[in-house]
Amino acid sequence: MRTLLKSGTNNLYVATFLLFLIPISSSPAIAGPEQFIRMVGEEAINALADKKISNQIRKTRFRKILNRSFEVKFIARFALGRYWRRANKNQLSEYTYLFEEFIVQSYANLFKDYSGETFNVLKVRGINEIDQLVQSEVFLKDGRKIRVSWRVRGSKTFKIVDVMIEGVSMALTQRDEFSAIINQNNGKIEGLLSALRLKSTR
Repeated sequence: MRTLLKSGTNNLYVATFLLFLIPISSSPAIAGPEQFIRMVGEEAINALADKKISNQIRKTRFRKILNRSFEVKFIARFALGRYWRRANKNQLSEYTYLFEEFIVQSYANLFKDYSGETFNVLKVRGINEIDQLVQSEVFLKDGRKIRVSWRVRGSKTFKIVDVMIEGVSMALTQRDEFSAIINQNNGKIEGLLSALRLKSTR
């Protein structure tokens, strides 16, 4: 069984973590996708970066922010790709649950390492009638600059459906990883479920 999150897929962790390096915004209103991104960053830093809270509390808080800010079910379905239609009802139910657990277990404790990295929004452009791309740069402590774009869906309420690091879609990267795991298990979705169960219980 292929191990989850090797090589380039580790960037998915980095991508989600980078969202929460956004500096605190002084504007409480969500007027558009840029303000939405900044608001999520403020909430995450305030709730998750406290080094005094337990890992379990951090995970609980992270889950709430994740479900409010990301279109988790949509991302889970996209990541499963063509295998979504091949899975039965019980497999889909378990997969959707495990996908969220996988994200929470993998990301939540990264916030203990927040050390004041900075973020700058460059511009926002429309993709289609429902999606907009918030283009930004993240400046790391070691001097590196990383281009990060957030695909935000909605017009009055917003949710993130993809993150792109240096032009690479993390949703596509995750789908490729999941597909490879299934293919290495003779096309059986159970192979991916087993890998997610293992990752989600660590």
